[in-house]
Amino acid sequence: MNSFWEKVEKVNSKLIPPALILLLGVIIFELFIETESHLLELIIQIADYFIIAVFVVDLIFLAVKAKSTKFFFKNYWLDILAIFPFVIFSKFIGGIFKLFATTEVTVGQAILHESLEISKAAVRVERFAKVGRLIQQGARVVRLVSKAIPRFKRRKLKYMRT
Repeated sequence: MNSFWEKVEKVNSKLIPPALILLLGVIIFELFIETESHLLELIIQIADYFIIAVFVVDLIFLAVKAKSTKFFFKNYWLDILAIFPFVIFSKFIGGIFKLFATTEVTVGQAILHESLEISKAAVRVERFAKVGRLIQQGARVVRLVSKAIPRFKRRKLKYMRT
C-alpha cells in the first residue's frame, strides 16, 4: 500500500475512539434533549456525517485488507450495517407516503372533508417520521456497538497476553 494511504489509515484509526465518544454524545443528546434550534440540529447532523465518514473510511481499509469478498461480508457485516443510511431510506418512504396521502383527495369532496383527510395524512407522516428517527437512533447504536466491541476485545486480548 502507498505510504500516503498508510498515513490516512493511521490517522483514521486514531479518529475512531473520539468518533465513538462523539457518537455516544449524539445518541444521548438525540434521545434525552428536545430542541427547536435548527443550528443545533445542523451541528448534530454534521457530527453524525463525520462519524459515518470515519467509519466508511475504516470499512474501506478493512475491505482492502480482507482475504476475500466472502470473508469480508462474513466478518464485517455489522460494520456494513452500521454505515447504512437508514434515515435517507425512511425519508424517501415518508415522502412517497406523503405524496400518495395528499393525492388521494378527490375534487368532489367538501373542503372540510379534504382538510380533515390531509390532517390525518399529516399525522400519519409525522408518526412515520418519528419511526424514522427511532430507526436513526437504532442505526447509531449499531454503529457504536459495531465499533466499540471489537476494540474492547482487542484490548482484552492484548492485556491477557502479557
